[in-house]
Amino acid sequence: MIESKLSSNAIGLKEGLIQGVASAAPAGAAVATLTGAAFFALGALPLTAFIAFLVVLLNGYIISKISLKVSGSGGYYEYVKRGHGPSAALLTGFIYIFYQIMALAFVALSIAVFVPAALSSVFNINVPSYLLTPFLAASLGYGFIISFSGIKLSTRYTMIMALIEIVAVGLMEAYILLTHPSLNNPGVFTLKYSPNGITGVALGVLLMYTAFAGFGASTPLGEESRKPKQTISKSVIISILILGAFFVFSAYTFTVAYGPAKMSEYATALVPGITILDSYLGVGAGVFITILFVNSLLTGLVVLTNATSRVLMTMARDGLVPKMFAKTHKKRLTPHIAAGAITLSALVISTVSALLLGGFTAFITVAIGATLGTLFVHILINSAFPSVNKRFTGKFGIGNIILSAVSIVIFLFILASTFLSINLAVIAGTAAFIAFTVFAIFAIYVKRRRLNELKVGVARELTTEPLLK
Repeated sequence: MIESKLSSNAIGLKEGLIQGVASAAPAGAAVATLTGAAFFALGALPLTAFIAFLVVLLNGYIISKISLKVSGSGGYYEYVKRGHGPSAALLTGFIYIFYQIMALAFVALSIAVFVPAALSSVFNINVPSYLLTPFLAASLGYGFIISFSGIKLSTRYTMIMALIEIVAVGLMEAYILLTHPSLNNPGVFTLKYSPNGITGVALGVLLMYTAFAGFGASTPLGEESRKPKQTISKSVIISILILGAFFVFSAYTFTVAYGPAKMSEYATALVPGITILDSYLGVGAGVFITILFVNSLLTGLVVLTNATSRVLMTMARDGLVPKMFAKTHKKRLTPHIAAGAITLSALVISTVSALLLGGFTAFITVAIGATLGTLFVHILINSAFPSVNKRFTGKFGIGNIILSAVSIVIFLFILASTFLSINLAVIAGTAAFIAFTVFAIFAIYVKRRRLNELKVGVARELTTEPLLK
């Protein structure tokens, strides 16, 4: 019999809420990967960050409410199973794993593409292109090793690292604005500096959403959390508030510091944040932020590996993927086989895409794929919200229906915005998402007998669980 046991009551609220923050790799996003959103939004990057924050907050509110009723190691997969049933849950689980693997590839490519650029910019060190694959392997391997070490160690590590990077970057940004008050420009929160108008902002929101996408990283940690329902519900909202404040402030600082009218150069500068801090604060700041940048991305890999491996483990427990993925390490109590498979998949995707498309185009491609998957899964989760509420309270709730509908309309608008600008990265990322969705639908057909058994089990739970008052 396969041993599939996680460490119970291992983490609390402080570790849980920081997982959502650390998953976003805030320092890495601030100094480099926000260039993806800036590529479309240009000088309206701060406006884009603020809109993305509001969209994420709405979605986070729904997830926090569901978390008060459903918890476990399945995260979003479990949420949809309780709302729409096992078939929709399997689709959710597969697409979740897809976009998390794409997110892992995204972060690894961030290291492989942007770190050499940072070394060249700050230290005048040129890194040979043939080291791209070793960079990818080392980065993803690091995330796997820390994740494998155990939930206590990995979450405390990510908590400390995330707090250091947010405080450090925030203080440096504040110093720039306070010592150069003439930089302040509220016009960046309007369409004034967006040559592409609302279309550019909408596309920017699409990629900015990727920066926030890890806010639900604590949801698969219910089996290992103390008071899981309350802990996860609070951690989702608090992590979004922290990330929202940080990303909006960072987008504003770097936009006004670089120059709102010159953001087309910013978007293609690879590590513009490091260049800005080096310019305003000196070489020491450039060196320090480079170290923080690398550490931020590595920390994000740990959180992504933790979350994704637990969802895959839960699907294996349900008999929907090979049982070997349900196995946990006897001493570390971590789903190491699932984590290894996810890590290897991300390595293959990031390496092949970089070799075929080039580093930066591959970076945008996996970002598009990850964001499409994220939006699709969140549409499924939000549409399940009224049904989950009815299951536990006996009523859908008109407010819940309205909230769910509004969030879905917003997500559909952002999804549609993906195709307003067609380029190689958009085509490749979309093709990957569609291909995997087709695979997931085929898997539902193949597993239909097991899904029917799970459906009966969920229905039986409904007749035995008392309604929450």
